[in-house]
Amino acid sequence: MAADIYRFGIAGILAMSATSVVWAQSAPEAASTIIAVQSFASPTLETPVGFGGSWGSVGVGAFGQTLADDEFDASMGVAVGLGDPDRYLGAEFGVGFSSLTGDNSEDSFGDSGGFSFKVHRNLPGYSAVSVGVNGFGVWGGAEDFNDPSYYAAYSKMVPVGRFASIVTIGAGTEVFNDPDDGGVNVFGSGALYLTPQVALIGEYTGRFVNAAVSVAPYSWLPLTVTVGAVNVTERFDADTELAVSVGFGFNFT
Repeated sequence: MAADIYRFGIAGILAMSATSVVWAQSAPEAASTIIAVQSFASPTLETPVGFGGSWGSVGVGAFGQTLADDEFDASMGVAVGLGDPDRYLGAEFGVGFSSLTGDNSEDSFGDSGGFSFKVHRNLPGYSAVSVGVNGFGVWGGAEDFNDPSYYAAYSKMVPVGRFASIVTIGAGTEVFNDPDDGGVNVFGSGALYLTPQVALIGEYTGRFVNAAVSVAPYSWLPLTVTVGAVNVTERFDADTELAVSVGFGFNFT
């Protein structure tokens, strides 16, 4: 499994934030809908990772979350992998559309959204590093909220007995920090892989502590479903919310 984790291609999907107390403080990144192109479970729910896609990888995905007052909103996006992170540098470019249901915004599908971009490099020891930005070039209602969020992340596969884990540590601005706080804040995540298709996830986004389970139901199909609890410590006097992401990956190489 170790060699496979080092080689797998992850296509990130941008999930733009909307306007509620919890939703607007969620990282608007594709880590919430990470797709393992070779049918691995996701290593995170919302936080970025060091690994990324390569030339020929494409991912599509959707991310939904419950809101206050029994409402629900969702976003979707697509990301394209570029380059070669093994030999040189890889890159991902994503575009996302926010507030698909309209429950949390006056925008309808396509009326608001934004872009994401990152560069990444695979390193020895089954690890990788990335530098990126989420939420730039926004349009529609998304313009009223977070400025672009810059980050750097380092991820490494770590054996845990007969299992494997992917641990990530990073630092970023804006959505990786408390509201109205400037500067850089830390984030991190850990995913314990019971099998390549099932992972237990714990993460700290810089604002919230989240917990999730990610499943790639079929080893032959690049489909990933991740279900999690956002803000389990109920910060900012906000309830814990349910989040679900579904992603599908393609590799044309």
